[in-house]
Amino acid sequence: MRKSAKRFLQMIMFVVIMTLIGCATQQEYQKAFDSQHSLSQNQCTFKQPSDTIFRIAKQVFVQHGFTIENADLRSGIIKAVRNMQDQKNKEYSYDIHVSADISDEVGSQTVVSLAASQQTVFHRSTYTWWHLLWMIPLFPTGVEYQTLVVKEGNITDPSFYADFFNALKVAVAKHDSAVKAAAKPSETGHESVAAEETTAVKPEQEGAEQPKTSSP
Repeated sequence: MRKSAKRFLQMIMFVVIMTLIGCATQQEYQKAFDSQHSLSQNQCTFKQPSDTIFRIAKQVFVQHGFTIENADLRSGIIKAVRNMQDQKNKEYSYDIHVSADISDEVGSQTVVSLAASQQTVFHRSTYTWWHLLWMIPLFPTGVEYQTLVVKEGNITDPSFYADFFNALKVAVAKHDSAVKAAAKPSETGHESVAAEETTAVKPEQEGAEQPKTSSP
């Protein structure tokens, strides 16, 4: 009788715990589009055309060590990934996945939105040993490598997105300066050609004009 009552109480506790876990999980999923859980400072507007920003953003990702997984100019989506080693503990590394959306906005502007997630990966290496009489290890015969994801989630730190947009703004400014510098020689050439043509026309006009003489 006591055993059955104990089992009944254990079943009730198990059901209650699972219900609470299910409710908590459901509540977290329901808050996915809540303003409090939305990312901040992950958007920036540029005056340049979207195709120009698309190419520059792709270059910024590559320059910062990201591998481009997908880049579709038509949809304006860039997906990239980077693996970073922990500088303090070599057993840990970080897999960073980013997704950028580059879209046109009314008024000849381009909006860039960025979202990112990361995985903290633990790397462990263990030696396999040769054992004497299956008991005493004498010398290693190999190494086994194991990886374990110990943490993952979205990157919500505003400084992460601020660093990306700062790098993108610098690259856009360099692009604009290069375009202007390339346009100056051609403009100077057109001006010199126009000046030469004007200079050549003036003598012809002077030669064509004859002084008028009155007959006696």
